[in-house]
Amino acid sequence: MPSAASRVRPDDVSLVPGRTTKVKGGKRLYWHIYHLEKRSGHVSIDCCEKQGNVADASINVQLNQQSRSRGIGTVAFRRACELSGLPEVLASIRKSNVASRIAAKRAGFGALHDEPTGELLMIWKRS
Repeated sequence: MPSAASRVRPDDVSLVPGRTTKVKGGKRLYWHIYHLEKRSGHVSIDCCEKQGNVADASINVQLNQQSRSRGIGTVAFRRACELSGLPEVLASIRKSNVASRIAAKRAGFGALHDEPTGELLMIWKRS
């Protein structure tokens, strides 16, 4: 487990917009994740329209191996949700993926419910 000294400062993490693409029923928002000047991974949010113009959005954060366990994922989860402008964003995380569950929780996601498939559905709501 990394020491507290190896955790990043949130101000040193940035999300750089990538290309927004079309996906079935909506669009995918995309950002490159950088820690200082080094690319650390990417984050995307798939936004699909539901009935009544309520957005159904799902986030996916992918970090390079050397960027994990340093707090970068937490910053990426939170900033992408804030930058999306959406009122709510969902995250479906494998129950066995403890690091992602912790990062999402620290970013403001709360558990919605456990899926019998081994997934934990979490939700972030704009305050």
